[in-house]
Formats: sequence, C-alpha cells, structure tokens
Amino acid sequence: MEKAKKNHYFNDEDENALSLYLREINTIELLSREEEDSLARRARAGDEDAKNRLLQANLRFVVNVAKKFQNQGLPLADLISEGNIGMIHAIERFNPDQGFHFISYAVWWIRQAIMKALGEKSRSIRLPQNRANELVQIEKARKIFLATNNKEPTAENIADLVGLEPALIQSLLNTSRGVASLDSPASSETESNSTLGEFITDSRYTSPESELEQSELHQQINKLLATLPAKEAKVLEMRFGLNNHRAQSLKEVGEYFNLTKERIRQIEKKALQRLAKPANKADLAIFVA
Repeated sequence: MEKAKKNHYFNDEDENALSLYLREINTIELLSREEEDSLARRARAGDEDAKNRLLQANLRFVVNVAKKFQNQGLPLADLISEGNIGMIHAIERFNPDQGFHFISYAVWWIRQAIMKALGEKSRSIRLPQNRANELVQIEKARKIFLATNNKEPTAENIADLVGLEPALIQSLLNTSRGVASLDSPASSETESNSTLGEFITDSRYTSPESELEQSELHQQINKLLATLPAKEAKVLEMRFGLNNHRAQSLKEVGEYFNLTKERIRQIEKKALQRLAKPANKADLAIFVA
C-alpha cells in the first residue's frame, strides 16, 4: 500500500506530468465483479498486493470525480491526489460482506477527501468540514443558476436552491474569496517587476510627503490667522476646526463668547473678508492646486 501511495499520490502541478499520469492509469485493466470481490476480501485480510491492485484499477474513477470539483481553488492534480487518499481510506474500511459494489462505497470517501482539501487548502481561512460541504453545494447551485439565467445569483437565489439561510450563504461566499499576495506580480501582461503591494496604499499611515504638506499648510494658516484680531482668529479656529479644534456651530461659538449667532456670523464674515486679499490667496494656492 505504501508503494501505491508513492506512485499515485500525485503532487506535481506540471501539465506534462499530469498528462503522463493520466495516460499511465488508462492502461490499467479494469476489474470484473468477481475479481473485485476477491481482491476486496484479500485486502480486508491485510494483503498489500490486493490493496494496490484494487487502488490502481479504480484510479480512473478518482479522476472522473476530481474533475467535477475543478475551478474551486485547487488544481486538478491536487484534487486527484486528495481523491486517491480517499480511495485508500475506502479500501482500508470496505467490507465486501455487506454486498455493496466497491466503487459505490469508495465514492463517498473520495468526495469527502476532496471536499475536505477544498475547505482547508484552497483558502486562507480554514472552514469546518460541514461548512466546507455547504460551500460546495453553494458553488454548484451558483453555477446552475448562472447557466440557467445567464446572470450571477444573489444569496436569496442560492438559498432557494440549497435550503440554507441567505445570511449564512453570504458569509460563506465572503470567506471563500481568494486572498492575493502582496508579492504577486502587478500584471501578467507586462515584463515589469512591480508587485501588487507597490500599488496599494496603507491608509493607517500618512506618507512623509503628506505629513510635510500638512505641516506647511498648518504653518501658513497660522501665519494668516496671526494677521487678524484675536477674537476673529479664535472664531475661525472654532468654526472651521483649526489647530485641533472641533468644528463648531454658530450657536456653540456664540455661547463661548457670550454673543448671539448673528454676531458670530458677522465676525466670521469680516475675518474671511480680511483673508481674501490676493496676497493671501497666493500663499495658499499651492495647497489647493
């Protein structure tokens, strides 16, 4: 059985290697029902050669099952490998006395092994097995709806097909979305060495250029405020949230100065008129260009 694992637990994603593997297993003769029953009984008794023959004779069936799970996050070669592992588990547990055809029993183990791999290896967030199975159902329903209606289904559309809650469906779909590496090439169509991370801004931090610009703008605004009477400068600070102030309403500023809203409006208007000189506009033009 160890020999079978080494020969047929296929890991190579190279297309030529996969083609060679498929050609190889297509040359293996299929078993008659009598041969299968005899091998299954010998395998149950611990005969390793019988286990290997039973495995090899059914490798084509694993490929057929694996193809049904393509385009869900793992390459076909990996799906075949996982299906082969499921086949090995089936051989270890199959009881021919129950009267089942071996492949009817093995298909459950093959599908479970593949779905488990899809749940654990095809996404960065690992899903429990029951959720991974539900996600497979959701993906099948999505494809059916898309083929029938020529448009992507909503969570509600899928819910009608699989009998799950729309909120759960949306959650599973969000979880299953692929995660791109920041080291991935920015484009496959150019010869540039640029990576995806070079084009994504980290919004948690301010760039040095922005910090410098904000500092210069802060200094220039305070320079202009210094040309105003103290009350007018304070009103503008409070009204527009300058110098770490919170932008406040006319009523709030009026309460601070013990003045009416209309009086604060007049002070604000007068201060802005003072600042509207051409020279002052020129000083600030660079920051709004």
